Amino acid sequence: MELERIIAEFKKFVPFKQEEFDLFAKRLTVVNLKKNEIWEDIFKVSQNMGFVNSGILRQYYIKEGVEYTDNFYLESAFIGNYISYLSKTPSTTITVALEPCELLIVPFRELEKLYKIMPVSEQFSKAIGEQKLFKLNSRNASLLMDSPEERYSKLLQEKPALINRVPQYLIAQYLGIRPESLSRIRKKRIS
Repeated sequence: MELERIIAEFKKFVPFKQEEFDLFAKRLTVVNLKKNEIWEDIFKVSQNMGFVNSGILRQYYIKEGVEYTDNFYLESAFIGNYISYLSKTPSTTITVALEPCELLIVPFRELEKLYKIMPVSEQFSKAIGEQKLFKLNSRNASLLMDSPEERYSKLLQEKPALINRVPQYLIAQYLGIRPESLSRIRKKRIS
């Protein structure tokens, strides 16, 4: 199990001692997903926090048979529906691998046990939650306030790797526009 990437992310959030990280790492398991394999499914209560060690995942909603892309998770992203876990309610989204993925997984219940013996783990979880809340707020504001061109520009800044790794129709879906509109925006940027 390669831990360099998760250690680097850990360090961004909280200071920790090696023995603290080792205690956390003992609870990690590796999950390898094939392309199109589901990690979290709709109508199931979430149980795990994941860290994307390699690959890319897509989170989406389905309404009346139509898919709505909510997020993409690339390397070094933390994933998992903590609200579903806390409320013991089924997830309303599906998270699926868009390419082969390696995830480092820790059950939420194990994280909660760590809070008592390793306070830095609670600080870590809180920091991740705050980061997710900030990103969610930023995305919602962008969908309401920004033009499609501005949303595309922000995507290029925040997640440039998506452009070459994700089908354009999914990027358009994420931006809240039609694929033809995305094509026009891309052509305008090139010329």
